[in-house]
Amino acid sequence: MNDGELTTKEAMMRNSDKLRMGMKIRALRERRGMTQKDLAKVAGLGESALRSYELGARYPKEKHLESLAKALKVRPEAFEVYGVENELQFIHMLFNFEQSFKLEPNGEGSPSLRAYGYGMVPKALMDWGKKFAQLEEGKISREEYEDWKDTYNPTILNNWMGEEIPDPYTGKTLAGEEREGAVHAVEMMPESLQNELDRAHRAGKI
Repeated sequence: MNDGELTTKEAMMRNSDKLRMGMKIRALRERRGMTQKDLAKVAGLGESALRSYELGARYPKEKHLESLAKALKVRPEAFEVYGVENELQFIHMLFNFEQSFKLEPNGEGSPSLRAYGYGMVPKALMDWGKKFAQLEEGKISREEYEDWKDTYNPTILNNWMGEEIPDPYTGKTLAGEEREGAVHAVEMMPESLQNELDRAHRAGKI
């Protein structure tokens, strides 16, 4: 469906998403102290294309978002806008995620959430609480807090040889208590090497 086929409400929502995306890209660029020309060059994009993204005139393709994430050293998820327009939509989004992400209200009328079991969501909520407490206590700045959120990935990543490697977007690795409860993931073997092994196997060499 193209924009011409969208209802007025759907078109407005899509425009709102593009504007929010553009504001996020601009905020991250400015936080990194980069001009549009700087970011476009590092991300391998045209300056006019980047300008149109920041103005909310165009929505970046996935490959361009990944390039921007690497250039800004943030997770690509940091650009997500989710299409949530109001508080009621947000509330029902939480309701719908209760089972799939193991969320539940804290009980006794407390306006907070908790996650049960193990995995990325419970760890993220605990890490978020700790980081927010540091912000409230003045131990970190608002900029450091926002950067922590935009680069957050509670994953210990290993390559196919078993060596720990940094996040491919942020260049960060987990250290100290950040590693407690982290999710483990293994990077796939390079396709070229896998193909070479497959050919050798078919030829009876291995």
